[in-house]
Amino acid sequence: MLKRTITVALVEDDPFWQANISKYIEQESRHIKVVFVTGCKEEALAFIESHPSTDIVLLDLNLTRANLDGMELIEKLSRLGPKIIALTSIVDDDVIVSSFECGAVNYMNKSSIYDIIKAIQSAVEGNAPIHSDASPALIARLKEAKRVQILTPSELEIYYLQQKGYSKSKIAEMLFKSADTVKKHMQSIRRKLKL
Repeated sequence: MLKRTITVALVEDDPFWQANISKYIEQESRHIKVVFVTGCKEEALAFIESHPSTDIVLLDLNLTRANLDGMELIEKLSRLGPKIIALTSIVDDDVIVSSFECGAVNYMNKSSIYDIIKAIQSAVEGNAPIHSDASPALIARLKEAKRVQILTPSELEIYYLQQKGYSKSKIAEMLFKSADTVKKHMQSIRRKLKL
């Protein structure tokens, strides 16, 4: 276990969570210090650019006044050096999976505040177990990825758009295909996946 001080930047725009997360970390660990708190993604990016040795960024993905997308910010911040832990109230499988794809090392719901210390320490040590708030979504996505391996690249493209709720005509428009072509692919997908 590390004995040096772990530095944390908290990106959260709700004053309630800013105070409670910072206070909890301060009370529970002598080795973890919140060195920066902001509710602005642009300020967070500027801080990490000037302090790239910051160990951890606790990042709320759902900031109300933001010009940068949360996933884009995860990508930018993780490239600068710190480990990113998505700390949010969003419970959506696509968002969870996307946050890991963009570079987050963990994903936690704000209601899991009591797990923050362990998550921070594990991330810095490089052996971060995936939090239980995220693991079901990741397991489901892995199972789905294995199941859809039998689809062609075109069918996969259509399958994922269909899963996002797009209609046949909208998919045809987005992929520059005819509605008949999309319909044939959809029939093939249903047959192959036994839907």
